[in-house]
Amino acid sequence: MELEIIKCIKNKKNYEITVNYLEENSLKFYIDGKGGQLGDRGHIGEAKVLEVLPDKIIIDRELEIGKYSYSIDMKRREDIAVQHTAEHLFSGIATKYFGLHNVGFRMAEEVTTVDLDSDNISEEIVKKLEKKVNEVIKNGAKVIEKNVTISEAKELPLRKPLSEKIKEGLVRIVEIENYDFCACAGFHLKNIQEARVLKILSHERIKGKYTRFYLLAGDRAIGDYNKKSEVIKELNHKFSCRDNEIIEMLEKYMIEHENLKRAYGFLNQKYSKNIFETLIKTSTVIKNKKFVIYEDEKDVINEVRKYFSDRDETFIGISDSAIMLSSNTLNCNEIIKKIVEKKNTLKGGGSQNQGNIKGTATKEEIMELLNNIL
Repeated sequence: MELEIIKCIKNKKNYEITVNYLEENSLKFYIDGKGGQLGDRGHIGEAKVLEVLPDKIIIDRELEIGKYSYSIDMKRREDIAVQHTAEHLFSGIATKYFGLHNVGFRMAEEVTTVDLDSDNISEEIVKKLEKKVNEVIKNGAKVIEKNVTISEAKELPLRKPLSEKIKEGLVRIVEIENYDFCACAGFHLKNIQEARVLKILSHERIKGKYTRFYLLAGDRAIGDYNKKSEVIKELNHKFSCRDNEIIEMLEKYMIEHENLKRAYGFLNQKYSKNIFETLIKTSTVIKNKKFVIYEDEKDVINEVRKYFSDRDETFIGISDSAIMLSSNTLNCNEIIKKIVEKKNTLKGGGSQNQGNIKGTATKEEIMELLNNIL
């Protein structure tokens, strides 16, 4: 297949081109977002197609004006057809059997979402909806595409009314026999059986009145199953248990983890109090101001800092990723601003009595900075 590039201009990090297709009835790159679906990807010459817009194509490198061979990723098209047709069936069955209507649809690279017009869909209904969709996929149903006039389209039992924006020309209708009628562009299967399986990954309430469903079909659903199966195997190995024991083992682990956290917190408090009692005996005076500068783990520093909340010393705790300040006699926010100005690898802020700096410095560097800014 060949096309001609008639314009190529730089667009941020990439390039946008305008093309003419040279062969009669050429297979054209499908536009992103048309019919609610993903657009085509592929190659033009050595360039990779990144996005297809109504009047231009975004590619990853500069190409000169002229003729080029091009290819379209047909495997991607097949996957899009699976996801798109499965969404039609899901929406059609939601309406036909459960009185739920599609009020929003989005296909992304990883997952398809459908918004149904209720925020009170029970888990029982969700399971029944998924089961019914997969029953139809298993048994099969023809997917029929046809072009009709606007007046003919308005006579059909469409799941959604025809858009008022359509004023002339033919309307493309996609029908899944016995389950759905919808005006739609894009790629679709010949028979819903080709979708093989649909999986509802999750669902959530949105906008206070809708429920958003996250869907996978075909290879995406099978890939997700395989990935989760590997995760389960790994958990079986780590917990030395069977599939049906994983939740019990995880709950047991979480209880043990919480107990350890509490024990660690108690020990950290005792340790920090001992550190505090040692530190107040060895404060440093800089420009007639008392400072306690201490290096340790972040959790310890955070606990030690609490003991300085009602003292005259300004506490500065240094960990491997941050610096914490606490003071009743100096403005921590002002000190941090001055430190950051002097050492631009640091960033931070705070209030009158305490603050935090992202990044780190040695005790000696902090003392030198304080000598320069106070």
